[in-house]
Amino acid sequence: MNNNRKRNCQFAIRITEDEQALFNIKQSLSKLSKTDFFVKMVNDTKIITYHFTEEIHEIYRELRKIGVNLNQIAYYANAGYFPQAESEMKQIEPLYESVMTALKKFLEKPLINAKFTDVGLVSKL
Repeated sequence: MNNNRKRNCQFAIRITEDEQALFNIKQSLSKLSKTDFFVKMVNDTKIITYHFTEEIHEIYRELRKIGVNLNQIAYYANAGYFPQAESEMKQIEPLYESVMTALKKFLEKPLINAKFTDVGLVSKL
């Protein structure tokens, strides 16, 4: 690291004890000072995030609806209301099939359905 650089800005963050322990272990293993280790992380780390489109959120909402319906079916079955349970099962079957088809399609190419953000190795100002 270039120790001749003037560092006149302070940076404070809050982390958990586990995160601090991990930082301390990695920093110690690097043989760098905490400042140099942090600066190296900021300069050299590549961070990738995925922001999924409305398509996956809709699949999630439909899966939750199915879960609610399954709870209702379990209630009917446990209470001995077998005709109601059977009727509910018939009603959710088409929804289940359509959601599973959409989920399978999404899982085949999940990153096509996501916005990709690469926050890393930004050129120096």
